[in-house]
Order: sequence, then structure tokens, then C-alpha cells
Amino acid sequence: MKQYLKEKFFLVWTLALVFVIYLLTFSLWHLKLEPLINATMLGGLFVLFFLFFDYRKWSKEKRKLKLLEDELKNVTNRLEDVVLFDKNLTDIVRIWSHQMKVPLASIDLMVQTNDVDNTVLKNQVFQVDNYLNILLEYLRLNNISTDYRFDKFDAKDVVTSLVKKYASQFIAKDLTVEITGNWILVTDKRWFSVALEQIINNAVKYTNSGSVRFILEDKSLTIEDTGIGILSEDIPRLFEHGFTGYNGRLEKKSTGLGLYLSKTILDKLDFQIMIESQVDKGTEVIINKK
Repeated sequence: MKQYLKEKFFLVWTLALVFVIYLLTFSLWHLKLEPLINATMLGGLFVLFFLFFDYRKWSKEKRKLKLLEDELKNVTNRLEDVVLFDKNLTDIVRIWSHQMKVPLASIDLMVQTNDVDNTVLKNQVFQVDNYLNILLEYLRLNNISTDYRFDKFDAKDVVTSLVKKYASQFIAKDLTVEITGNWILVTDKRWFSVALEQIINNAVKYTNSGSVRFILEDKSLTIEDTGIGILSEDIPRLFEHGFTGYNGRLEKKSTGLGLYLSKTILDKLDFQIMIESQVDKGTEVIINKK
């Protein structure tokens, strides 16, 4: 009502002025009190009816305007998300295509020189497959909200399955793998596996000797490796897409997409991920429920 009176300030004062003129007219002509009262009541009644219907019309228009403003805000937000997604996708495809050249060039060289090492070839094909999966999962990620399927499962089963997938990589580097404990979860098993795979891929990629340990507890999963580690100043930016860090650039193995993908998925699934690391000692990744 206050907003209405504020917006209809001129109209209200006009009606008040007309009413004052009306009273002065009766007063100057010295008319009888009874006609004055009757006329005042009738005029007041008309004014009230007018204000009532005008207020209803104003309220209806305000509600419509509010709905339009909300819709405009939603459309604007969706448009901003699409623009951001398109920008990120352009950057990611640029980084991804550059990184794909490494295994493809290696395979091409083996074919041209007719010097095919089956182990090396298998590893390069594995990397190509992983890079393709990263890009495909990122594209699917835009519609992840409609792709949830929550199940109850043991995270140990997911870890074991992924370790088997990367068995050849572990064996090639003679890395020890240890899996202990259990963690019963209710979440989307497929997307959780996608997020976890990128972390395991990094653990294998940057660990040249030693071990990778998976410690499952009641509400968390910790992945420990004895790899090359991460500079402390790089840790805050690890989850930015396209960020490779000093060691990633040094080793020329990083796309800067894996951890970004993992963090985005885990955020949507309501998990928290933290990383602690020391150069030349190893890295510890902790995943827990928010």
C-alpha cells in the first residue's frame, strides 16, 4: 500500500485538492449541513471505489512486472551460463587438441619407422582414449542435472574397478597399489567414477616409483602417492580449467582438464575435494561428503 501511495502521489493529492475545493464551495455558499454530509459521503464512496479498483489494477500490473523481471533474470543467467560454457569449451578444445598431438605423433612415428613397441603403443592409445573421455564427459557435464541416478554402493568397488583399468600403467612403472577400508555412499556411481578416474590418472601419471594408496574411511576417501608432488603456490589453482602447474608443464603430460572435471562433478554431487602435496615427496587427495 505504501508503494502504491508513493507512486500515485499526484493522483491522491489531486483528489484531496478537489475535496478541499468542494468543502470550500459549500462553506462559501452557506449551504445546509445535511446536503453537505450526503454529498460528502457519496463523493467519498466514489473515491473509495475508484481507489479500490485502481489499487487492484496496479497490484495486478506489479505482479506481472515482477514475473517478467524474474523471467528476464532467469533468461539472462541461462544466457550467461551458455556464453561461459561456450568460452570454456573453446579453451578446453584448444588445450585438448594440442595435448592430443603428443600420443598421436608418437604413434605416427612408430608407424613411419616401422618400429612398433606394443607396450608403448598400448600406453599411447590408452592416453588418447583418456583424452577423448575427458572431452566427452565435459560435454555431458552441461546436462548433468538431468543425468543423476543415485545408488547405494561401496566406494571401494569403484576404486578397485578403476585400479584394474589402469593395471597396465601401474605394472609398467612397477608401482605398488594398496586399497584399505570401505565407504558406503549414496550418490551417482557413474559420475563419481568419472571424477575419481581423473585423480587416479594423475596419481599414475606423476608417480614414477613407489606406491599409490587408497584409504577408505566412514566418510572419506584419501588417495596418497609418492610422485613428483606439486608446488605449494600451484595448489590453489589446480582446479582451474587449463591450469597445468609447473610440474605439469615440466613433464609435458598435463592437459589442465582432469582435475577441473573432477572438481566440477564432485561439487555437483555435493562432495568436497582437498589436495595436500610436497615436491619430490608425493600428493594426498582427500574426498569427503559436504
